[in-house]
Amino acid sequence: MKAVTINISLNPELADFARSDSEAHAFDSMSEYMRDLIRNRRQQQISQDVALLEKGMENAPLGDPSDEEMAEIVKTQHRHRAERKRARCS
Repeated sequence: MKAVTINISLNPELADFARSDSEAHAFDSMSEYMRDLIRNRRQQQISQDVALLEKGMENAPLGDPSDEEMAEIVKTQHRHRAERKRARCS
């Protein structure tokens, strides 16, 4: 897979923290450190989605959902993600 370069700007306080944290955890480079943070964030998102789906399945009727029910499930998932995003940005 071809790598994509993304540049980020950090204030001095965050940059110092990132450098010291990456060194403390023995990352070979800042890129490895950032990839690890992103992987962990992605796994957290997956875990939240799975928990939401499991909660929704607790009292769900047996059988496959109809197309309308599936559309509502997806709509709810998107709404929850947007709410979490707004909460993080607040």
